[in-house]
Amino acid sequence: MKKFNFLTLLLLLPIALGAYVAFFEDKFYEFEKAVFSALRTVAPAMDIPARAITELGSAVGVISITAIILIVTIIKKKYFFTFGLPVAITSIVSRIINITAKNLIDRERPDFKVMHASESSFPSGHSQNNMALYIAILLVALLIDLAPKWKFTLKISLVALPILIGVTRIYFGVHYVSDVIAGFGIGAMVAILTHYIYFKIYYAVKEKKNAEN
Repeated sequence: MKKFNFLTLLLLLPIALGAYVAFFEDKFYEFEKAVFSALRTVAPAMDIPARAITELGSAVGVISITAIILIVTIIKKKYFFTFGLPVAITSIVSRIINITAKNLIDRERPDFKVMHASESSFPSGHSQNNMALYIAILLVALLIDLAPKWKFTLKISLVALPILIGVTRIYFGVHYVSDVIAGFGIGAMVAILTHYIYFKIYYAVKEKKNAEN
């Protein structure tokens, strides 16, 4: 429980930092544009791979990955309630929170963007929803008995992928750095809190059923 509370508090930092910069964006505009400009020094060589990564993190990408996990775990029945369902719930909760936050804050997209993007800018939907999805996958995957080397590979891969997706959003100028940082924090928090609440209920129901039997 102490570790859980510490992680939750730790994740408030990028959320608070991102929100602060977003609300006082005039003071940080030059810095955020400078980060974008620095990333664009590798353009156009990185445009195609960056586009592929950013498309993977799109709403279609997140929905597709979530749907595949659900279908596979429905077929493998014993994993539906411990893998597929919690991952799907996390994705849905994250999307709802992201849409709500975007509508409330309504931050305009950067004026230096080089790619079309709809909706408002803060927080980054790609960063938040993918961080939520992949952290959710990581948390449930770690419940499965895996060799240490596979657990290490999972941790690196499932954290690195949403970070790469977030970086591509800055690279194309459709998000400020603060949008992405806040998105990472919110996404990770959504995944951890949803995981905690879901399995709290899951094990309570399971214990009650076992007691009745």
